[in-house]
Amino acid sequence: MSLPEFMSTKEYLSWLMENVSVDHDNTVSDTKGIVVEKFNEEFGTNHQAIEISQWRALADWAKEIGMDDKEALSVNHRYWYDPALINLAKPNPGAIEFLERANRIGRLTINSSRPYDQLVPTIAWYRQHAPFIRPEQIVVGLPDVVVPGDIMRQAASKAWIVRLLGCRAHVEDVVYHAQFILDNTNAFIFLLSDDASLDVKYKTRLMRFGGINGKPPDMTLLAQLINP
Repeated sequence: MSLPEFMSTKEYLSWLMENVSVDHDNTVSDTKGIVVEKFNEEFGTNHQAIEISQWRALADWAKEIGMDDKEALSVNHRYWYDPALINLAKPNPGAIEFLERANRIGRLTINSSRPYDQLVPTIAWYRQHAPFIRPEQIVVGLPDVVVPGDIMRQAASKAWIVRLLGCRAHVEDVVYHAQFILDNTNAFIFLLSDDASLDVKYKTRLMRFGGINGKPPDMTLLAQLINP
């Protein structure tokens, strides 16, 4: 889906927003922030959210303070999949502004790879932080497909929703998920990541937003690009 010659970049972005899906954790929601805050409180560490570049980062931190593999993975799973914890997360900077603008332009879908049993608490999060998002706009991981920690199945769930709904674009923070969607759909990707590994190969279908001033990437600049 390359930029048509007869469209300006601004028009093309608006066209993409007519049918867009958006990941939730660490894209709309600052899940890393609350997870790191609570990990530091429990274990007396001083980690920062920007240090997390992969799902099992907390397991690695747990091993650094003396846990074995089994204990470390259990801690990692507990933090990432406890709805009472992850739904304390605040919206990322720019996220609500982006959602409001995209929602006015066209069809907006929250396309998360959270396990299916996280649907109700995820809907509650949007009711609190973005009440203009209707419950039927929120999709989580497909039952019997998404397995916690299985990055390929998580990516496949998102890609299936993108294809099913004919989404023109998807907003993502996980590089593997972004590449899977690029390889298996026609969608354009807005990627919130400091990882530049996809930049050259997918340059006609990818726009990447890195972090600024030592902070993790967020949606501020993307929101500014979208016409209200």
